[in-house]
Amino acid sequence: MKDDQLRQKPFYLSESDVSWVKETRDGLSLEEKVGQLFVVVQKPFSPEPEDLLSINPGGVHLFAFSSDATKVNQQAKIADMQSRSKLPLLVTGDLESGGFGGAVDGTNLGMNMQVAATGKPELAQAFGKGIEVEGSAIGFNWVFGPVLDINYNYQNSIVNTRAFGDTPEVVETYAIPVIEGVQETGRMAACVKHWPGDGMDDRDQHKVLTVNAMPMQQWRETYGRVYRSAFDAGVKSVMSAHIALPAYYEELGIHDVRKQHTPGSLSYELNVKLLREELGFNGLIISDASAMVGMTSWGPRHEIVPQCIASGVDMFLFTADLKYDFEAMLQGVNAGIITEERLNEAVTRVLGLKASLGLHHERPALQDLACVGSDEHVNLAKELARTSVTLVKDTQNVLPISPEKHKRILLIASGSEGSLFTENGAGGSGFEQMLVTEGFEVVRNYHLKQEENDIDLVIYVTQKSPSFMQNSLRMSPEEAGGIFTWYPTYVPTLFISLGNPYTLYEMPTMPTMINGYNASAVVQREILNCLIGKQPFIGTSPVDAFCGSALARL
Repeated sequence: MKDDQLRQKPFYLSESDVSWVKETRDGLSLEEKVGQLFVVVQKPFSPEPEDLLSINPGGVHLFAFSSDATKVNQQAKIADMQSRSKLPLLVTGDLESGGFGGAVDGTNLGMNMQVAATGKPELAQAFGKGIEVEGSAIGFNWVFGPVLDINYNYQNSIVNTRAFGDTPEVVETYAIPVIEGVQETGRMAACVKHWPGDGMDDRDQHKVLTVNAMPMQQWRETYGRVYRSAFDAGVKSVMSAHIALPAYYEELGIHDVRKQHTPGSLSYELNVKLLREELGFNGLIISDASAMVGMTSWGPRHEIVPQCIASGVDMFLFTADLKYDFEAMLQGVNAGIITEERLNEAVTRVLGLKASLGLHHERPALQDLACVGSDEHVNLAKELARTSVTLVKDTQNVLPISPEKHKRILLIASGSEGSLFTENGAGGSGFEQMLVTEGFEVVRNYHLKQEENDIDLVIYVTQKSPSFMQNSLRMSPEEAGGIFTWYPTYVPTLFISLGNPYTLYEMPTMPTMINGYNASAVVQREILNCLIGKQPFIGTSPVDAFCGSALARL
C-alpha cells in the first residue's frame, strides 16, 4: 500500500498522520502486527472469559445482550480496555438501529426499512447522526452499518427490515445519508455490508454459505451501483461476508464449481479484483463474524484464518478460541500464506483507520452520557415512527376504529423470539394497555363462531424480526390465530406487523394490513394513533409488500 493512498479517500490523512501510521507499523513486532488483524469479543455467557488484550488486538467488539450492558457499564468497560491497550482500539458495535445496539438504555431509533418508509432522506441523515452521538458517547468508534443489502427475496430471514428496500434506488437514497450522518464528525467509521450483497438467497450465513446468484451485468447495475455510491460518499470500511458470487468467477473464466462458491470473506477475486480494482475501494475490509458456518464449512480453521487475510481482508472478526486463532494467523504468516507485503498492507489500513478517527491523539476524557437515551433522540424515534407507519391496504374500509364502533376487541398477539436489532414486542401486553387507555375493551381468549359473536373487531399483532439462526419468518399456528382459523370471515379483522413487511405472502386475503417495521413501544403508539384517526398513515412501503401477488391487492 502506497503512502499516497492514506492521503486519499476515505482516510484523508495529514503528513503527520501518515508518519504516525508508518512509524507505529514499523515499530511493531511480528506478533503485534498479527494482533492488529483481529477484532475480538468476549463471547456472551461464556463461563471462562478470555483475556482479550493478551494478543494486542486491533479492535474489540461489545454486545449489549445482557441487562447489565448499560451505558455506564459499557463506557467503563471500553475506557478500561483503552487504558490498558498499547495502541488505541477500534471499538465496534451493532448500532445499526441506534444506541440501543450498544447499551440497553440507548435509543432504539428504528430499523433501516423503517427509515426508508418515511420517504425523507433528511431523516436518514438524522438517524445516522443519532447513532454516532450515542455510540461515541459510550466509547464506540466504528459501527457495523448501514446495510446495503437489497431485499430481492422476501423470504430471507436475516436481512428483511434491516435492508432499506428492494431496489438499488431506495437503498442508495437512504443508505448514503446514514453514512454521512455517522461519519460527519470524524469520530466514527461506518461499515457497509454484506459484501458482495445479501438479499438474493433465503438462507442465513450463520448456518450455511449463501449465494448471490445474479448475472454480473445485473449485479453491477444493482449491488455494484450502491457500493460505488457508498465509496463516493467516503465510507471508511466494508464487511466482506460469507456470500458467494459465482457469476464473477464465470466471467473470469473460472469454471470450477467449488472455486466459484468461495465465500466473499475468503475470496481474493471478490475482495481484490472486484472490490478494490474494479470498484476502487481504498478503505478497510473486515470479515463478517468468523464463527458462522458460511465460513467455517469451507475448510479447517487453521487454514481459513490466514486465508481470510491473504484474500484481501484486513481484519478478522471474532475468534473461536483466542489463542488458537492467533497462532493460526501467526503460522500463516510464517508459512508464507500471508506474505510480508500483505501483512503490512493490512496493518497499514488498520492504523490508517485509527488515525482517520483521531485515535492516535491524546485520549479524551469520558463523555457525558446524557445524550444516550436523551429526549432529543426519543423524539427522533417518534418522528421516524410517525412518518413510517404504513397502511398497506384496507379493502374493507374498517379504519378508523373507535370504541363506539368497535368496543370489544379480540387481540391476537404472541411473544417473539426477538431480534438482535430491535426490541421484543412483549406478546402484545403493551399494545393491549394502549387500547384500554383509549376506551376499548380487550379480550385475549375468545372462541369465535360464524355468527353472533360478542366481538366487534379482531386485531393481530405479530413481531417476526430478522435475527440469526432463524429458519424463516413464517408465522406459527399460534401467531396466525390457530389451526384452520380465518377470522376475517367472522368479524372485521386487521393485521399489524411489527417486523416482517411481507405478511401478505402468507395471508393474501387479509383485508387490512399495517406495517410498522419495528416493535418498539414508540412505533406501537404511533400505529394506534393512526388506527383511531388521530393522525394519518404517512409511511410508504419501500418494498413490494404484496410480494408480486395480484390477489393480495384485493
